[in-house]
Amino acid sequence: MKIKILILMLSFGYRVVAQKSINNRVNDRTFPSVFQAWYGIDMPEKYPTKTLKQRLDLAAKHDLLWEEPLSQLGEKVDLILGLVWDHENHGLATSFTKESLEQARKNKEYLLKKNPNMVLLFEIRWRDAPSTFLPENSEWWKRNDKGEIVKGWLGGWVPFYLLNYDNEAFQDNVARQAKVALESGIYDGIMLDWSGHEQIARKIRKAIGPKGLIIVNLHDDIEDAKNFKDVINGSFMELNPRDESSNTANGGKEERNLRSWDKIRDALVWFEKEFQKPIVNCLEVWGDRKDLARMRATTTLGLTHSNGYVLFGDPNPLPTPDHYHDWYPFWDAELGKPKREMIKLDNGAVKRDFDKGIVVYNHYKNGKVFLKFKKPMKSASTGKVSKSFSIDDRDGDIFLYANK
Repeated sequence: MKIKILILMLSFGYRVVAQKSINNRVNDRTFPSVFQAWYGIDMPEKYPTKTLKQRLDLAAKHDLLWEEPLSQLGEKVDLILGLVWDHENHGLATSFTKESLEQARKNKEYLLKKNPNMVLLFEIRWRDAPSTFLPENSEWWKRNDKGEIVKGWLGGWVPFYLLNYDNEAFQDNVARQAKVALESGIYDGIMLDWSGHEQIARKIRKAIGPKGLIIVNLHDDIEDAKNFKDVINGSFMELNPRDESSNTANGGKEERNLRSWDKIRDALVWFEKEFQKPIVNCLEVWGDRKDLARMRATTTLGLTHSNGYVLFGDPNPLPTPDHYHDWYPFWDAELGKPKREMIKLDNGAVKRDFDKGIVVYNHYKNGKVFLKFKKPMKSASTGKVSKSFSIDDRDGDIFLYANK
């Protein structure tokens, strides 16, 4: 497969630049480690996105991202890497356009210079798609008893229609496109939305081999994960945990995707133990951008209970494209790498030691906790330097060594 990628790159006049292996990029990164789910940082006054360079610079602040051209271009949102299928019906494509391949190669090279540990994924459509994805008479659409194509997701810029994902020929086509995406030399793996599909995931694994990554939007559903834990590397944990602000986290319109902080915590621990290496769990909690405690809880839960990636993103029910987010100074804390696994404290909170500091997470309903350190520490949330701190429940903090 490596030879095929090299030939493909050279055929388009690419300059082949050495890059770190996927394993090394996952293992060498420092923390906190933030990911981008389709859509990126949305703070135009501080972080403009008018030029390609500006968009790439913002993307490189993340350690992992995925994109999908049909959805994002339909929403009129620019891609980061930018590969576009070479067929008017994306579901029938056998390659990417020459122009997008050339640009994606340049974009990837730029990203990896800015962030050598970045991991890049491609979402493959398998559950539903806009009407342009396949010809109208295709057998790969799911149809009702009247032969009509069944509607799927209704939250896009146009209606999406269900694909016939139990059709073996269609499953084979999804796996074929996954292989094409990785053989382009641009992406490191595949992302499957909508809880995934066991047979499709297994066919993708067979097509791309053992080294390519597969992550699935499993939320915190351990039972679903058990079906194909042996072929995937991680879960996209897209969540709205129920608490005092969960309604606000849905834009105040409706309660959707409600989960519990307990189950999220337990699922993250299970996923970290059971998936295939390198493990790349991606924990996202929806929330109001001003709810900094919810952001800190998400970040510190991920830091203490996993070696994964975190994101605090906009709620899906908002009218804007999903997963836009702020960039928080909290994420700029330089922790280095974890030194050991988490430890449960007598007060019910948990802590984890890193090279340059200590992370403390205080779970929902545990009550306020008080901390006392032997040496002065600097709070990443307040900038305060002290030996004594307190943390409310459903919150957390990063404490950096004050003398480093």
